Amino acid sequence: GCIDQVSYAALAKNATVVLYEATLTFSYSFENNLLDSGALGINGTGTSIAYSTSGRVNNCLSLLSNPSYVQATNLVLLGTAGQPYSFSIWIKPNTVAGGTIFHVSSGTTGLGWCIPMLGFTSSGNVGVQSWNGNSVSITGPVVTTNVWTHLAVTYGPSNGLRLYVNGTQYGSASGSYTYQAAGTPVSLLLGSSLSGLGACASGVITMRQYNGYIDKFELYSRELSSANVYSLANP
Repeated sequence: GCIDQVSYAALAKNATVVLYEATLTFSYSFENNLLDSGALGINGTGTSIAYSTSGRVNNCLSLLSNPSYVQATNLVLLGTAGQPYSFSIWIKPNTVAGGTIFHVSSGTTGLGWCIPMLGFTSSGNVGVQSWNGNSVSITGPVVTTNVWTHLAVTYGPSNGLRLYVNGTQYGSASGSYTYQAAGTPVSLLLGSSLSGLGACASGVITMRQYNGYIDKFELYSRELSSANVYSLANP
């Protein structure tokens, strides 16, 4: 058989740490680089990006050009049907009149099986989308521009899709459903939909270039609890 990602730590890890490390797909802190601080080492690549010292925690990613984005590829579990997932991200947008915060696709240009999973509606509300053969969407609040806001999205087959804003669940969950994924490893675009603009099912999200700042972006292969989300929103 196969063995991957073997490591040794000279300390006794508790169950919380083991669960975190086992289900963290990637963690980007944007400390002047796109290195993944998680165990899998899924480093990102960037196009027309910059960094700022005015992050929510230390430095942050600056996406002010068009196009301007970060890409992570070969995400196996996010492309697996029925697989729970969660995202945690800090945003400080310059504008909220539409925009893709992150987009997932089977192709590296934003096409193939493709949906924007987090972004803004045309009226400035946070928009969340998943897929069960049709769009499963949540419309959140309007966030304030030029202010740091923490967003978390969780999915589990029983609880469905949930949106958290600054550590508190917004509205109700979508209800139970099975995430119908690409069935192949997917790519994630942070800040843009690239060629997926106008070609992918957008749900409530108005796809266009995100303009603003992003900090501490994490993907998990499990449904985070409300306590987990609260901790991430209060570093």
